[in-house]
Amino acid sequence: MKKNNALLAAVAFSVIIGLSFMFVKITLNYEGQLLILAQRFTFAFLGVLLFLAIRPIDLRLNKKELKIVLIISLFYPIIFFSSQILGLDQTTVTEAGIIQAIAPAITVLLASLFLKEQVKRIQGIGIFLSIAGVVFLQVMNSSGNYGFHLIGNLLIVLSIIAMAIWQVMSRSATKKITPIKITIYIISIGFIFFNIMYFIIGGSAGEYVHSLTEIPYLLSIIFLGVLSTAGTSLLSIYAVSQLPVIQVSVFNNVATLITILSGVLILSEPFHYYHIIGAVVIICGVILVNVKKVSRHSSAAT
Repeated sequence: MKKNNALLAAVAFSVIIGLSFMFVKITLNYEGQLLILAQRFTFAFLGVLLFLAIRPIDLRLNKKELKIVLIISLFYPIIFFSSQILGLDQTTVTEAGIIQAIAPAITVLLASLFLKEQVKRIQGIGIFLSIAGVVFLQVMNSSGNYGFHLIGNLLIVLSIIAMAIWQVMSRSATKKITPIKITIYIISIGFIFFNIMYFIIGGSAGEYVHSLTEIPYLLSIIFLGVLSTAGTSLLSIYAVSQLPVIQVSVFNNVATLITILSGVLILSEPFHYYHIIGAVVIICGVILVNVKKVSRHSSAAT
């Protein structure tokens, strides 16, 4: 039962993440990156406060647990959300979604480096293909009359690396700290950090409030804050607490599909033939990264 709930959590997490790229792009049409992040985490924090009012939780941590939470928070939300929104400001939702597909390969690579998990040859080939697919997109963008989004796409890759590190660390952290407690702390830290940064850099309270009078912007911020920030944090941490990190990361392909469709169908972004080739190469790489894992577990069970 717990495994099924974890799988549902992973699917829900992927769907919300897939749509979040589109909503971030919409908010960028109205306000700057730092204000968006500050308001996004304000709504996420309000959601946390509402949750705690309904279901009070003992939030005490010892020094070791607090250190773990602070390190996790550096990668998610701080590095992840900062690099994601800066990247989306300089690339398209479609390309960001395609690049997002390399996340499982990055997760396996990091697991081999930091957790000393062995990478099989076929997985190595898969990692190479996934990265080659991203490089191919950049080469095609830079040749011909296409938009060149190198900086934006590199920032998206940075956000993917930050998320992979976060998921690997969360897998270990949930053995000592409950998923909901980790979620509450990282949302609170994000709320404090991004709001302080906004006002330090020169943001005004008037602009902060006035921007929320635009209905499309307000609805996008609510989605990003409540569902895409607080919701996905809890869903992802719960999923990795019950399932292997690599299995959870495979669901990223669902997010990739939704992101690409939202960019092309809703935002009317250009979709070229090389996007299809790049996506196929990346997804083939992801399949190779995970096929060995699946076959090994299935053979062990027989």
